[in-house]
Amino acid sequence: MRTLVFVVLFQVVFQIIFLPSSQCARLRPNDDNLIEQTCKQTPNYNLCISSLKSDPKSATADVAGLALIMVNVLNTTTTQTLIHINSLLLQSPRNEVKEALLSCVEDYKTGVLTADIPVSIEALTKGNPKFADQGTQDAANESNSCEEGFSGNSPLTVENTNINNVARVANAIVKLLL
Repeated sequence: MRTLVFVVLFQVVFQIIFLPSSQCARLRPNDDNLIEQTCKQTPNYNLCISSLKSDPKSATADVAGLALIMVNVLNTTTTQTLIHINSLLLQSPRNEVKEALLSCVEDYKTGVLTADIPVSIEALTKGNPKFADQGTQDAANESNSCEEGFSGNSPLTVENTNINNVARVANAIVKLLL
């Protein structure tokens, strides 16, 4: 009888200690597989993978969390582009280039950083992704508008393309929530 009690007690302790930790891997909201499956549904798999895996929060994020990470990447990319635009403006460009650069400042500062990104973050945080869908689409459109504002070669083609790519990846992840 004592042996039976010992065996039962041992099994209970074993399950308490080891079963939850072994099940955690399956119950985690995210792992590399979720990131890969999510990124496969975006227009730029490599950008998606590198962006998400560079943020430690992605290890525990669900799809909404992954979308939020990409919106934050969009915020950083847009902010860096504005810094670059300001440095170009300090170089006293020709009038038509200066006007296009100022238009891009307006697109990115007022459109993306002041409206699109905050709306997207709030929408994802509150569980209403349709507004994040619109915000990330608008950010991609703003990058196109900036690029098209130059007559001739744009000094921002690389930056506009980066913003567009990040916005489109963010938008594709948001669409998975709709």
